[in-house]
Amino acid sequence: MNIWTLSAIILIIVVISKLIAKKTSSVDVVWLIIFGAIFANLGLLPTQNEVLEKIGEWGIVFIMFALGFDEDLSHFKEGLIRSWGIAVFGAIFPFLGAYYVALLFGFSTNEAMLWGLTMTATAVSLTMVSLRNENLHKTKAATGIMTAAVVDDVLSLIGVAIVIPIVLASSSIKNGGIDPFTILVILFKVVAFFTIIIILGLFAFPGIVPKKLPKNPNIWQIADFYTAKIFQYFKIKDLILAYRGEFTPLIMLSIAMTLGAIAHIFGFHPAIGAYLAGLFLKKEYFIFDTKVERRRDQHFMRSKSVVDHIAFTVFGPIFFVNLGTKINFDLSLFKEAFPMFITLFIVVFLVQVVSASISAKYTGGYRNKESLMIGFGMLGRAELAFVVINQAYITHHIISDVQFYTLIMTIFLLNISVPLAIKWYKPYFLQEVMATSKKANY
Repeated sequence: MNIWTLSAIILIIVVISKLIAKKTSSVDVVWLIIFGAIFANLGLLPTQNEVLEKIGEWGIVFIMFALGFDEDLSHFKEGLIRSWGIAVFGAIFPFLGAYYVALLFGFSTNEAMLWGLTMTATAVSLTMVSLRNENLHKTKAATGIMTAAVVDDVLSLIGVAIVIPIVLASSSIKNGGIDPFTILVILFKVVAFFTIIIILGLFAFPGIVPKKLPKNPNIWQIADFYTAKIFQYFKIKDLILAYRGEFTPLIMLSIAMTLGAIAHIFGFHPAIGAYLAGLFLKKEYFIFDTKVERRRDQHFMRSKSVVDHIAFTVFGPIFFVNLGTKINFDLSLFKEAFPMFITLFIVVFLVQVVSASISAKYTGGYRNKESLMIGFGMLGRAELAFVVINQAYITHHIISDVQFYTLIMTIFLLNISVPLAIKWYKPYFLQEVMATSKKANY
């Protein structure tokens, strides 16, 4: 089948998936994978096409960049104080739950670690869509979910950066072990990579250069002054606004690819660098005329719209459709995977809801029903889970067909659970909200 026919089929799948997702208030990623699997098993899509898979790799890099760009960390400073426990414990316990389920079914430590990684990052976009459909998106619980998800995603990103290289290094050794020197090398790469990224984020992006050193400067002020001087001729903000922002989306994507390439050089997935690039880009970098308030956000919103369309409508969906083509509708495979994904789903569902709810109550100070709503809101699995699966199954062949099937089905069940759980729990949640409002009025 030629590339043009394949492209037409994939774009038709994208359109159908997005329409169904809108109609059912679900996440389109799940439908992209489902239709990719259906079309592949019908013989209408190949299970492997090098060109489309490379385009799909672009897609996941652009998606992670867009997700990072969508996060405005300045809005979360106050919420982070209440939500750190939700994020930390809400990531650790699903990781441990998935890890021990994998061991329970006889898989290796390396495979179990990858199972755990897929169950850490929260799909906040799915939760917010579900809350918005129920008109709950402006509640304190929604704020708690959003702020916790930011920390959760960053922790998951660091976990991917550290764990996957260790697993790959361990898998390459015949006896299945890993020597201390290899671990030190990997940790050095992690520190070096994040040091470079932080330096770029602090100096190349803001482009702020101190005019002079203060009297009796300390070592940090000296480092800040001279590092800023190095980057004074290369300011991301000036580059973004060049020629009145005519090339802003192109420049944004080139920044994503550049930091992705840096991540790849250090042995990490390019999506990690792209996500961090998105985090560093701030709204104020896109402002031309600060005097006209109504025009302040126009260029930012236009640029964001272009990047989102490229990431979520053009390139990104190809990644998930390709991932779906790897699912083989084999009854024997389904029977083998069924007890695994049912067990994994139940365990992750319980440990996610319980750990996030308890953390919300005792570390965030949320009320009982708010805490449980936060627990339900943290159930969805994000795009980062598919990055891990892609690396583990397609790129490096660490996990087997049945494990791939198990993880995909578990993510599907968890994501479907989010809108269903929120809709079911809404009446109980509103009882507490209304009771609290009445008390506040007296």
